[in-house]
Amino acid sequence: MTLRLVSSGDDRALAIRDRLLPLVREHGTLELQRGAVRLVALRVDRWTIEHWTPFGELSPDEASSPGYRHAVERQRTRPDLPYGLDLRHDGARVLGVLWSDDGAYEVAAFVRGPWEDEALALAL
Repeated sequence: MTLRLVSSGDDRALAIRDRLLPLVREHGTLELQRGAVRLVALRVDRWTIEHWTPFGELSPDEASSPGYRHAVERQRTRPDLPYGLDLRHDGARVLGVLWSDDGAYEVAAFVRGPWEDEALALAL
């Protein structure tokens, strides 16, 4: 069994992610859809929310063989976290969260501050 240390800020970071995801999905603009990535962004006042997801089409340099894909997956040291959300406030990155469908996640960046309550109250 693998133990994972969870920082005290993870719950707050995930709460902010969960609050902002519906906003960026509903009101965001598709900015990139190329290769394996689809990026949707929402800019509101002093906020920039960027959310990326895997995009299902294969690029020309990717093999479609399931055997090849499984071999590549076995080479990785940790599971892919294909979804992400970056939040910028006044141009500074204050939150970065990566996650997968199976519930695994990583809080890549989290700068504590008064912006947290503003983000949780953000409405359009």
